[in-house]
Amino acid sequence: MISSQEHAEGVHGEDEAAARRRNGERRVTELMSWALLTAPTTMTCGEALGLAAARGVHHIPVLDGGVMVGIVCTCDLSEAPADAPIGSYLCAPVATIPASCSSNEALASMRRHDVGALPVLYHGFLIGIVTAGDLVRAHVLAEEDRPTCAECGAHHHVRTPGADDDLGVDDSYGDGRPLCIVCADRIRR
Repeated sequence: MISSQEHAEGVHGEDEAAARRRNGERRVTELMSWALLTAPTTMTCGEALGLAAARGVHHIPVLDGGVMVGIVCTCDLSEAPADAPIGSYLCAPVATIPASCSSNEALASMRRHDVGALPVLYHGFLIGIVTAGDLVRAHVLAEEDRPTCAECGAHHHVRTPGADDDLGVDDSYGDGRPLCIVCADRIRR
């Protein structure tokens, strides 16, 4: 039989663990996708889109000889010729995060680099990917706090002008409003 004090201590312990989860102290390895879809630079855009649809993923790390050289998003490939190699459409360098980092650190890194996905590395090896959607599902990021395109309301590929971005995002398109790449491209024309 469990005493009232032991029961209270057990409940208290559970409350502390729940508080850690709510406060973003969960490791990215608890939230990330382990069943990772990767692709070689030579895979065609059509093949990559087909695999991404079949697996229900949006971001695909791109490998060359087993080394990650970039990342593509299905949005980047949707208007590309189906027979073009994805290596022509990858984004590099890739913002990554170590497996030992917390979900709050992942969120901070996504905001700092203005990206929606971070490949997760363990001692330099790619082991998974954590996305803004993973952080929303874990209640680390509120849906309403996700970057949203001021023009169309999209959540993917939204760039915030003035973000501390070392990934070469061109934010010369507008008046300071966050825009997705489709709307930004339309405004630039």
